[in-house]
Amino acid sequence: MKKFAIALAMAATAAMLGGTAAYAGEEVNTTTTAGPVDKENMPVIVFRTTKHDFGTFPEEKGKVTCTFVFQNVGKSDLVLQKVRASCGCTTPNWTKTPIAPGDTGFVTATYNASGRPGAFSKTITVTSNAEGQQRLQIAGEVIPKVKKPEEEYPFNIGDFRMKNQNVYMRTVDYPNTKTEKIQVINNGSEPMDISFVGVPKYLTVKAAPARLAAKEKGVIELTFNSADANDWGDMHSTFDVAINGKIEANKQINVNATVKESFANMTPEQKQVAPVLNVDNTFDLGSIEVGKKKKTFKFYVTNSGKNDLILHKVKSSNDNVKIEYPSKPIGAGKKGELKITVDPTNSKAGKFNYRATIICNDPNHSTTGVTLTGEYK
Repeated sequence: MKKFAIALAMAATAAMLGGTAAYAGEEVNTTTTAGPVDKENMPVIVFRTTKHDFGTFPEEKGKVTCTFVFQNVGKSDLVLQKVRASCGCTTPNWTKTPIAPGDTGFVTATYNASGRPGAFSKTITVTSNAEGQQRLQIAGEVIPKVKKPEEEYPFNIGDFRMKNQNVYMRTVDYPNTKTEKIQVINNGSEPMDISFVGVPKYLTVKAAPARLAAKEKGVIELTFNSADANDWGDMHSTFDVAINGKIEANKQINVNATVKESFANMTPEQKQVAPVLNVDNTFDLGSIEVGKKKKTFKFYVTNSGKNDLILHKVKSSNDNVKIEYPSKPIGAGKKGELKITVDPTNSKAGKFNYRATIICNDPNHSTTGVTLTGEYK
């Protein structure tokens, strides 16, 4: 009964305010007529048209606006209570004062085409004190603006320009390779030779073509070989681009990848006898004195599967925490010992919360996190 009374009070309050609640970012007109209005004397809203096609126009035009005109053909004042667009790219405006019977009002819709090339179709919903809601629609197609080389290829080494200098390989399944490309252009007036310096052994990098004529476009092709990486988990590497044999400081290409073991070809029978990693989700390191010597802790993982468990890598999220792990396989039903060494030399007093990531050959838990908690005192 108490909840019903509260709900009834809220409903009554809403009715006193015109029966419409405001949504975030919306303007609500709460003007109402005094007393109840019977249907025969209600306002009636009629739009001259409910659709507008802007046609095709260039992105450089930016904002475009159209106006929808309506008339109150009812017998009492019409009030637009709320006008809402289907997305933030469209901004509506409308008549805010009551519209007397026989008079007209408007709803405008402004579409911002900047950064939005392609076809579009948007809806504007009109709520008033007339019966029902009205839906207006705008549509059109934005022609993408032609970008200058400096915009399309924002990273430069002199007249040599690249679309990006950060390559994200995402997941690379061991022992597979993965290839990505960077679009490049010679924006100068002379040909240039492209070469690379400091490329790690697990990356193969080549420019096509290796000699770019003036204004010619090309690509840099990068292939990541996980078998040659000799590492697991997140990897980051950089190398320099040499133009006509010269390199420029702080203009390296960055390559990011995550190496994981692939279990895609494993049969159900193989999964049944696979290794199974068992480890606590949290390990409490207790109290550690700031500025003192390194402190070492031991914790264990168990292989509850039927084949050897191999820990490919165990790493900490904090540089002051080092983790040693077994280099040999952990047999079925056996435990493996891990050592956590914390260097509190440069730490500050307070509680800490680090993460240890275990990468292994358990097909169901190939990447497992352990939270390391404690307090520096």
